[in-house]
Amino acid sequence: MEQLKIGVVIVDEQMAFAHRNLAATIESLKASGCTEQNILLRHAPRLQGVALTTQFFAEYTDVDAVVVLAENNNSAEYSTMLYGVTKLQILWNMPVLVGDCRVASEVADMVAMQNEMEAAAPEHISPDRKSIN
Repeated sequence: MEQLKIGVVIVDEQMAFAHRNLAATIESLKASGCTEQNILLRHAPRLQGVALTTQFFAEYTDVDAVVVLAENNNSAEYSTMLYGVTKLQILWNMPVLVGDCRVASEVADMVAMQNEMEAAAPEHISPDRKSIN
C-alpha cells in the first residue's frame, strides 16, 4: 500500500477531548503507515463546522481518509454532524471516522477495504478513486 495521507479534524468546542486524544491519534496513524507530514490537522470551531471542514479535505487535499476527533455528547448537533459527514463520505467516496483516538487505528483498514472493493468492481479501470472527484 502506498503512503497514507490522513486528515484530522479537531473540534474546538471539545478542546479538552481533543487534547486527551490527539497525541494517541497521531501515534496510531503513524503506526498505520502515515508519516507525520502526511497527517493534516484542521480545526472546526463547533460540531456544526465539522462537515464543512471534512469537505475541505475532500475538495482541496489528497487525503485518503478523515478522522474526526469528536465526543458523542448525545446532542442534536452531534447527530447533525454525523449525518453531514456520512453524506460527504458517500459523495466523495472517502472514509470518515468519528470518535476518539481508537478510530485512528481503523483508518488504514478502511482505506484498504475501499481499495479492494474498487479493484473488484466490474467497471474497474484504475484504482484512483479520487479521479471521480
